[in-house]
Amino acid sequence: MYRLGTIECAAGKAETGELTIAYGMDGRPVTIPVAVVCGSRPGPTLLVAGGLHGIEIVTIEILRVLLQEKLDPTALAGTVVLAPLLNPWAFHASHRLTPHDAQDMNRVFPGTRGSTLTGHAAHIITHELLDRADYLIDCHSCNPPSLHFTIVSEDGDPDITQRSIDMAEAFGYPVIYASSNHAGTARGYFVSCGKPAITPEFVFSRRIDPVSLATGVVGIQNVMKSLAMLEGAAEAVSVAGHFDERLSYKVLSAKRGGLCRLLKTCGDRVKAGEAMASLHGIWGDETETITAPVDGILLAYPIQGNQAAASGDKVAYLAYDRRRQS
Repeated sequence: MYRLGTIECAAGKAETGELTIAYGMDGRPVTIPVAVVCGSRPGPTLLVAGGLHGIEIVTIEILRVLLQEKLDPTALAGTVVLAPLLNPWAFHASHRLTPHDAQDMNRVFPGTRGSTLTGHAAHIITHELLDRADYLIDCHSCNPPSLHFTIVSEDGDPDITQRSIDMAEAFGYPVIYASSNHAGTARGYFVSCGKPAITPEFVFSRRIDPVSLATGVVGIQNVMKSLAMLEGAAEAVSVAGHFDERLSYKVLSAKRGGLCRLLKTCGDRVKAGEAMASLHGIWGDETETITAPVDGILLAYPIQGNQAAASGDKVAYLAYDRRRQS
């Protein structure tokens, strides 16, 4: 019997319910939707989670399809826990951050009970979801234009890194290395506990993208097959701009700011010094050119709001081979 929040799920069954993560200013509980699929055979526990950022909503539909159309508990080994909406406050505000305290939930893990609202909720999520899982698929969405890709932590235990890479390659998107030391991420915490984790980046925020939906469903099933939780061969995942190299990535940010003119297409291979974007003032005067610091592949233009950037705002992600830059 697997117990989570209001759920009691027996072997060979699937159940939905709620998990209380905090209490509101009116004293009532704040809950998140959860589902548990308990296989008929023993196996690992896989947590598939999303919604740490309230504008990244396609994971909700991906997990609904998995639960209602794809996962048969009688054919499953182990347990799958689905948590599509970890930050309900950000979701209801259509915002990346928790409005109550302006915190990014994916920067406060493992959280602290009784700290900020976001930190308290992260503490409960850590205790009830992350600490009880053996593997993690931490789903996010990148603002368009962007390629689909999967992030793997590159530091820490080499065996955990390799097992995470195996999960990412099974998923089917291009694999991107990133530091697990990015303060407070769910993936970083999970890996620090000695457990494999991946972060698929779907496209795009605020919308249910058909390609992300279709490939996300298949990709998660592929990971389950690679973990021997499901039988059968992996299905091919096809996304635009796919590349086979395992690369790191750099974040390129604005210094001067302005309206952004995007000079390349995501998936383009660029040379060091090549212009990727230009920034302009209101009357068209150029304030800055964003150039590639190294040879690489344009991964995304992750501009958060309007197609403009202030000093320090992200403008581009550049995937590159760190080994060739040393």
